[in-house]
Amino acid sequence: MPSARGLCVALLLGGASALRLPSKAVVPSSAGAVTRRDVATAAAGLLGAFALPLAAPAFDTIPTVDADFAKTEKERAERAAISKAKTKEINNFIRAIETAEDKGKFIEACDKYAVWVIGEGKFPEGVPIKPMVARIRDAYEDLPKKKFRCPPTRDNNGICYSPGQDAEEAYEALIKQIRKYSLILVGDYRTVTFKAF
Repeated sequence: MPSARGLCVALLLGGASALRLPSKAVVPSSAGAVTRRDVATAAAGLLGAFALPLAAPAFDTIPTVDADFAKTEKERAERAAISKAKTKEINNFIRAIETAEDKGKFIEACDKYAVWVIGEGKFPEGVPIKPMVARIRDAYEDLPKKKFRCPPTRDNNGICYSPGQDAEEAYEALIKQIRKYSLILVGDYRTVTFKAF
């Protein structure tokens, strides 16, 4: 027995061949003139009458989904344990960044954390991204800074402060990796990303 899809294709092909109309109107001997529109309407109605019942088959019974709450709770507890362990590991990296006494140790701590973030590939759920970035930013701003001349703006009067280009680059590289691997992905058929910070 042919499948429903095969039957639909056969009906569509048959309807398409029925839509090839003669160049002139066909005039039967016993009735009035039949136009192309009448033939096309009849062919479309015939095609719809055959294809409609196959388009949407109904369920005999309503499908049921059995929820396994014990399994779901076990998986949630496993994810929470992983998140707790990763958060502890992340806090160790942040503490090393915060306690860096000079820019050399700050750069080294930032590089280690950036390599760890790249190796993990993503942050586990439950890790507070915004507070973590705020702690890193505070540690960067607390570094000893040197004064140098820069283009004047309304705020700086031509004098800027920086801990050094290498410290700036280490900080920006770390923030870039955190932003990249903390993107929140949502959507079922279309992926939408949100920045976590």
